[in-house]
Amino acid sequence: MIFKNSNYSQQTIPALLGLGIGQIMLLMLVISGGGLVGCQSPQPSEPTTSEDRPPSEEFENTLTLEDVVLEQVDEEGQLLWQVEAKQASYSQDQKIATVTEPVGELFVKGELRYKIEAKQGELHQDGQRLFLRDDIVAVDLENGIVLRGQELEWIVNEQILIVRDNVTGEHEKMQAIATEVQLFNDDKRVEFWNQVVINFKEVGVQLRTDHVIWRWEEERFISERRVEIDRLENLVVIDRAVAKSAELDLTTAIATFKDNVQIALSNPPLQLSSAQLQWNYQEQTLNSPGPITIIDRQEQLTFSGDQGWGDLDSQIFNLIGNVLGVAENRQAQINADLLTWYVPQQAFKAEGDVIYRQVDPQMTLRGEVATGQFSTQTVVVTGGNQGDRVVTEIFP
Repeated sequence: MIFKNSNYSQQTIPALLGLGIGQIMLLMLVISGGGLVGCQSPQPSEPTTSEDRPPSEEFENTLTLEDVVLEQVDEEGQLLWQVEAKQASYSQDQKIATVTEPVGELFVKGELRYKIEAKQGELHQDGQRLFLRDDIVAVDLENGIVLRGQELEWIVNEQILIVRDNVTGEHEKMQAIATEVQLFNDDKRVEFWNQVVINFKEVGVQLRTDHVIWRWEEERFISERRVEIDRLENLVVIDRAVAKSAELDLTTAIATFKDNVQIALSNPPLQLSSAQLQWNYQEQTLNSPGPITIIDRQEQLTFSGDQGWGDLDSQIFNLIGNVLGVAENRQAQINADLLTWYVPQQAFKAEGDVIYRQVDPQMTLRGEVATGQFSTQTVVVTGGNQGDRVVTEIFP
């Protein structure tokens, strides 16, 4: 660790020169052109009076300087980090430099990557760890996020930057809060931990979970824990999706949900459930490659099928494979291979092995195509293009 300072007294020099070989390994001092250079680290040891020990021994244990610059380089001479501080105190006993009002720069492979500042901090003598505390500000110059918190740790060898304790993040595309944020330079990812809330500015979408990974080069957010994603208008939640895991792709504006997916829509007022579902929150389309159920609680209608997709703007949904539609209040149901549901008109069109049943009056209709409305119990069943026979069963 390089320790630079231009303010030192005449009494400082002889005291430093009195150090033994063991101390020189920990605190190497070079006097050059009015500057003081050395290796050091923070945390003062227990004080003793000058009467108990000679001045040289006092300097061995603690060194305090004003307006200092501390640096660390790797074996190839590339700068790893540089910290300016209003004051720095070095303790040989604990091999730590304690700094006040540090402002620094962190380098990766010789290139400036992060800018940091805090109220106080500790720099370890081996140069491999930095700890800053109170009013943390950390700027990632590559992806543009600005993190604020109360504790910062920089692990040099692993190139991991950690900000903890009431963390907030500001980025041109989002705002985030979390208990802890970890930045992994080599893997180009940022991880948000515990009580995470991310607001995406341009699209009006909010994500909430306990852990999410941001792969910032790909503009993807991935969560393997329970996650909620809301669509907002004027800060009011209008649509909400919940699942055990999710991935949000900002480039395609598609959120992919997996495992016990539940989506509640306000317009139309529907509840969707599926094992996997894709939601394009810009085009307002939904797609389920597997079994899906759609519930209209106001009209007491339920539709299900092996696959399904829908357009929320036009409010039209399509279901394919083992389609079942049930009208609870009308005690009617329809089975088909394919069904299109027109929500505003509360109408449907069913195709392929259609069977329509109702209780009052009790009847069963079979054919290839059916159109109608559950609300009015008006259903027309035809035999399809080949003129297939329509079967009608009426029960007294």
